[in-house]
Amino acid sequence: MKIVFLSKLSKDWEQYVNQLRDEFPGVEFIENHDPENRINVLKDSDAVIAGKITTEELENAAKLKAVIVPFTGLNNFPTELLKERNIKIYNTHANARYVAEHAVTLAFALLGKVIPFHNDLKKGIWSRTKETDDMWNSIINKNAGIMGYGHIGRYIAKYLKPFGVHITGFRRNPETSSDEYADVITGNFDDLIKNSEIIFNVLPLNPETKHIINPGNIDKFKGKYIITVGRGETIHEEALYNGLTNGIIKGAAIDVWYNYPGRNPEPVMPAKFPFWELPNVVMSPHKSSHTAGAVTAMIDDTCENIRKFIKTHTV
Repeated sequence: MKIVFLSKLSKDWEQYVNQLRDEFPGVEFIENHDPENRINVLKDSDAVIAGKITTEELENAAKLKAVIVPFTGLNNFPTELLKERNIKIYNTHANARYVAEHAVTLAFALLGKVIPFHNDLKKGIWSRTKETDDMWNSIINKNAGIMGYGHIGRYIAKYLKPFGVHITGFRRNPETSSDEYADVITGNFDDLIKNSEIIFNVLPLNPETKHIINPGNIDKFKGKYIITVGRGETIHEEALYNGLTNGIIKGAAIDVWYNYPGRNPEPVMPAKFPFWELPNVVMSPHKSSHTAGAVTAMIDDTCENIRKFIKTHTV
């Protein structure tokens, strides 16, 4: 059996992969970080650990039985082809509590006006007048909606409950109308928007969710805050920017974007539109799971998925 890691493994992985080698001496574990050799190394692989696979690569991987993803999202994979080939997909939700923590942190920073107060005080400006514009907004007793009420969404709800927040969770085909943390779970997107003052976007990117917030429905977000840690393209970029600049959306905290840096070390702005110039925006460079606890949890859970695959196949 051959299992391939399609990237250069960091030091964080070494201990875990060495444990796998000791535990399964009959399995060949290969590390490939040469982009030109990906297709060749996949030709006789039984399983692959990767953050992305193209249709061409998959079509050349005749023996492949499993794709093991070291994080949650599957938007970089030809999922329909994987299903057609009966190739099992493993991913991990081990980072859910950390992503949720970062989402709630962004919400507190946005509503609490932490960044503008910080920037003003660096200039000696004390925002302490009794004017409304100088006040920050409390999250206590607010109504919050969670777009994508899954692993991350439930943690967000859990973290908000001590503040008396009323939670509405949105998911396709909900099995229950409420749970331990969500007061309401609905499959009606319009109901979620209508009943929420703060909206957390935790949606994955797929054909159903792409641009779920768009020019056609942006007016429904009048006076609301949006915190987005799912995938950038679930929200139409220009609609979000226009909504923030023309007073529809009250504010946004954004961790997931539209432009990302490649291998070029030059600075890359995260969008076509200058969100960074807006006073009602908090920006984060896709860091919601970039903390030591999350990294360790994802590696550990990914290695557990590798074990599951090996134990269910002949070695």
